[in-house]
Amino acid sequence: MVSEDDLIRTVAAAYGAGWRQVKLYFMCGLPTETDEDVLQIAELAKRVIETGREVSGRRDIRCTVSIGGFVPKPHTPFQWAAQLGAEETDARLAKLREAIRADRRFASAIGFRYHDGKPGIVEGLLSRGDRRVGRVIEAVWRDGGRFDGWSEHFSYERWMAAAERELPPQGVDVAWYTTREREEAEVLPWDHIDSGLDKEWLWQDWLDSLDETEVEDCRWTPCFDCGVCPQMNTEIEIGPTGKTLLPLTVLGAGRAQMAESAHTH
Repeated sequence: MVSEDDLIRTVAAAYGAGWRQVKLYFMCGLPTETDEDVLQIAELAKRVIETGREVSGRRDIRCTVSIGGFVPKPHTPFQWAAQLGAEETDARLAKLREAIRADRRFASAIGFRYHDGKPGIVEGLLSRGDRRVGRVIEAVWRDGGRFDGWSEHFSYERWMAAAERELPPQGVDVAWYTTREREEAEVLPWDHIDSGLDKEWLWQDWLDSLDETEVEDCRWTPCFDCGVCPQMNTEIEIGPTGKTLLPLTVLGAGRAQMAESAHTH
């Protein structure tokens, strides 16, 4: 629940303190997202530059927009979500790039870095794949796939060719794992793993996200019964916030252990 004005106040403080460049991170392809939502990133970046020029009195202010495709992950409210396809992702990012370049007042001051949609599809396949995807991984490896996390070694074609060979005999394809929305009753490959979160709570959070319902921070609101605290013996620790907080036990020993761990590592 960080508003655009919150962000502008923060970058104003940074530029006012002498910083000349900020970097903003975004994701493309979130559920319910439209082209217009993504184009608003360009407007936000322009506002950041305007703010920096105003508070610093300088013209050498820069803002870098870094954006990648959203990949739904297990044990999150988005584990049921459909992933945006590679072509749709690339088309949306192309529109954003043009929107940034179109305004000459800001084009040279705004950098644009993005990851195209193809690596995201492979990441999505691996993120929500079941045992059948193991055949694809082995096939890619046997075909020479190495260090695919590095763009110079990544081959989308190799992954898709392996998937087309190995998945249809199992009755599925890449889209079944990536761009398909799941239903609540579907048994997910990771359901047997307990991450501490109740699946019913995750489903409700997924529905809340579709309705754009904001969920307050549970450190100073009633418990939302997500399941983590009782299942994992979690004790919530809080710092000074200026808010009226629920009575919780602050574990000083826990902070000492964290400090010791940080020093050790």
